Amino acid sequence: MKEIFSILAGLLFVAAFVPYIRAILRKETKPARASWLIWATLDTITLAGMFFKDAINGQILGAILGAWVVAILALKYGVPGWTTLDKFCLAGAVLGIVLWQVFSDPIFGIMTSLGVVFIGSVPTFTSAWKDPSRENKLAWMIFWISCVCAVIAIPRWTLEDAAQPITFFVVESIMMYILFVRPRASR
Repeated sequence: MKEIFSILAGLLFVAAFVPYIRAILRKETKPARASWLIWATLDTITLAGMFFKDAINGQILGAILGAWVVAILALKYGVPGWTTLDKFCLAGAVLGIVLWQVFSDPIFGIMTSLGVVFIGSVPTFTSAWKDPSRENKLAWMIFWISCVCAVIAIPRWTLEDAAQPITFFVVESIMMYILFVRPRASR
């Protein structure tokens, strides 16, 4: 049953990119460049660590596929310019990569990458907080449902198996709050 939820999580994550990419191309969504470059790069690093620990799940595969497409689109259609926060988050991503190489430990690499993934989410959180209409609510809702499936699919409660789905769930839950709960609270 956990394998089914893992596959479902991956398929949903890919499916969430469809309305998100469509919204970018229609100029209805302006992705934060720094977040998507960080997410794509660090998802790839996380996958490598998970591969070495034999802990790959469907969600991370779906995340990498879509994140790279959005990262490329964000360079053209994303929020223009690079803020100090964006530069700080990119520096954090580089630091995460360096630390993994220095310590040569897949678990350390997974945890460092996921920590920086969370930090790299800050530009998107900030952008959505300022203007929730910049983000595609349907896509984020599907991302969040994928995260629920991925958490259900965790095969063992070890760092290599649980850290990535839980980190993604926290990031998507924050976006759910910003996009769906906060607008009502501010009225």
